[in-house]
Amino acid sequence: MKHLKPASRLWIGVAAVIAALGVAIHLACIAGGPSWYAFFGAPPRIVASARDGTWLAPAGTAGIAVLMGMCAAYACSALGLIQRLPLLRPALAGIAAVCLARALVLVPFAWIHPELRTQFELIAALTWGVAGTGFSVAFATARLR
Repeated sequence: MKHLKPASRLWIGVAAVIAALGVAIHLACIAGGPSWYAFFGAPPRIVASARDGTWLAPAGTAGIAVLMGMCAAYACSALGLIQRLPLLRPALAGIAAVCLARALVLVPFAWIHPELRTQFELIAALTWGVAGTGFSVAFATARLR
């Protein structure tokens, strides 16, 4: 949308890119197999499903990819790159809340579960925090119609 300040456009654009990269990573896990699932921190049950060729890993991962694609679409809609999607502001608020919660949950969980104190988890939490900030900016700047 033309009314957005450059800083807002940047935050929202970064959120869209993070969500789109999430789609690509999840689809790459399906193609890459068990070692990709393990590398990206999938639970052992999902890695086992990928190794055994059952439907849990690919179906669950494809579902997550679809949800992340929807997140990217809502960010693109807030930027005015695509038409305004239904329930834009409530969707952006919900997406921002989930992203920020995922970022912040590492603090108490890492205290209780020291095995979560890894570089991967820290980078993931920071990435989710940046995405959540971008979706929060999108919510705050999306105009009501």
